[in-house]
Amino acid sequence: MLQEDRRQATRLEFVDDQWGSLDGHDMLRLCNVGRDGALVESTAAMPLGSVQDLRLVHPAGSAQCRAAVRHLSPRSSGADQPLYLIGLQFLGLDDQAIAFVDHMLAGWPASSLSNEV
Repeated sequence: MLQEDRRQATRLEFVDDQWGSLDGHDMLRLCNVGRDGALVESTAAMPLGSVQDLRLVHPAGSAQCRAAVRHLSPRSSGADQPLYLIGLQFLGLDDQAIAFVDHMLAGWPASSLSNEV
C-alpha cells in the first residue's frame, strides 16, 4: 500500500481497551559506566544511532535517562542466544541522574572499573 493510499483503506474501531507495547523492557548487564555513557551486554541488538530510554538501577535507587547507541559488536557466548556489547552515550543527564551515576561510581570497587570486558 502506498503512503498516500493508507487512509483510504478500511479501518477498524476498537470499543474496549486494547493493550500493546511499542518497545520491550530487557535487563542489560552493565559492564562499565561513567558520566558520559555506559557499556552494556544484551541478548538483543540495538540499531546504531537509535535513542533508547533507560532506567539505571542500583541498590540505592534508580534514575531515568536517554542514551544514543554509539557502537554495537557481537560477543561470543557459550549459550544459544547471541550476545552484543553496546556502547551508549548518555544524552542530557539531569542533575538527579548525574548524582545517581556518581553514587554508583563511588560504590564500585576501583578494581572492577575497567574498559575491558
